[in-house]
Parts: sequence; structure tokens; C-alpha cells
Amino acid sequence: MSSQKFPRKRYETPMHPWKESRIKTEREMMKKYGLKNHKEVWKAKTLLGKHREQARELLAKIGTTNPQVKKESDQLLLHLTRMGIVAMGASLDDVLALDTETVLSRRLQTLVYLKGFSSTPYQARQLISHGHVAVRGRKVTVPSYMVKKDEESQIQYTIRSPLNELSHPARPKTDVYKTSEMGAPLKAPVEDKPVAVVPSKPEPTAMVAPQNQPAAVVPVPSQPTEPSPASIVEKPKEEPAKQTSKPTEHPKKEKKTEEGA
Repeated sequence: MSSQKFPRKRYETPMHPWKESRIKTEREMMKKYGLKNHKEVWKAKTLLGKHREQARELLAKIGTTNPQVKKESDQLLLHLTRMGIVAMGASLDDVLALDTETVLSRRLQTLVYLKGFSSTPYQARQLISHGHVAVRGRKVTVPSYMVKKDEESQIQYTIRSPLNELSHPARPKTDVYKTSEMGAPLKAPVEDKPVAVVPSKPEPTAMVAPQNQPAAVVPVPSQPTEPSPASIVEKPKEEPAKQTSKPTEHPKKEKKTEEGA
């Protein structure tokens, strides 16, 4: 039993609470779609798990002659088509191929950002919570509101919202209404800014000789030419330095020694 004060939990928590790979994947989705906490990812996984479980049960009963199987299959595919989760003419196999980001891409917060009403997913969440966004002319303050396919073109600012003025500072500078495929990565609106064109310098290209032809002659830097004889000025020859030291007297000493003998 559940009460209005203590509502029943509408999502399933993971079996292993501290798995690193799962936590890293969920944090990336939180940053991409501007989610508040992991609980919003678990809600999307639980909703998708219910549809996948129903599709598996119906696929197992397709071979039977029970007409209820065909009826329930058409109802499931029609519901998912109206929600924009699967395309028109999809089958039960396409339901089993869905992922969590397909459900997250149908949230009101995501579509407000993709249509250019906000600059970031976090700003889209703030605008919805503060009552600036309306769907079919009615104000919606729940960022996780699942937008139907026919309601996607009726998202707008509320009548009393000051964001209806183009000069409002909180409004994106360029209101670019974009549509994105289911599961496609989010991209922020691109502002029109003048881009300065810088002329690129031509890069030096190497000379390559074509095949079956002689190679191109590469010019060799010229060597310095020899000076002409007229330009040569003879320098005066330097005289050898005079020897100041006296020559050795070894021969005289030898003569004296011979005479004494």
C-alpha cells in the first residue's frame, strides 16, 4: 500500500551500487542531458525496461493463435510511436534495440534545449522549473515530462514570461530551432559571429621528377668567383726579423781544445 504522503518508489535501483563502469556512464548522461542526480537515469532505465519486458513476452507468444497477442503488440507499438520513441512502422525487435538515451531525448528539458529556447540543458531545466515553458498553451513545471510526438511543435514560452522579448538577456542570442534524431549527441546553438579570414601562406612544395622523364636540374648555389688580377694589390713583403741572439761558439771551443792538445 502507498499513500499520498509516502508514494511508492517508481524506479529500480541497480543491483551493484558501487560499480565503477556504470557510475561513469551515468555521470556522462547526467552531464549530457543536464540531469539532477542518478535517480533520473534510473527512472528512464525502469521505464525502458518495462517496455522491453513486454516486447519479449509478446515475441514469445507470436507463434500462437491467440488474437490477444496481435492486439497487445499493436497497442505497444502505437503507444511508443505516439511518444516518439520508435519510428512509424517499427516492430517488436526495434523495441528491444532501444537504449536509455532514447527515453532521455524525449524529456521536456531536452527538447527545450534542442529547439533553441535555452543555451544549455541546465538553463532549460531552470526555465521549466520557474514556469517559463508551456506545452499546448499550458505551463509545465516538470523537466522530466515526456513530450508526445504531436506536442513537440507546440513547445513555447508562456504568455506572461518576459523571455518572449527578443532583447531579454537570458534568452539565447540566436533562436535556432533544431531537431535531432533519437539518441543523437546534443549540440548547443551556434551563434552567428564574424570570422576573420587570415590569408594562408603558400607552403613550399618539394620538386618531384615525373616518371619516365629526366629529373629536373636543381640550381646549385654559385661559388664565389676569383678576384681579377687588377683588383689584387701586392702587399709589401715583410723583412725577416733580425736575430739578436749570438751564434753558438761550439766550433771555437773545439779548435782551442785541439791546439792545447
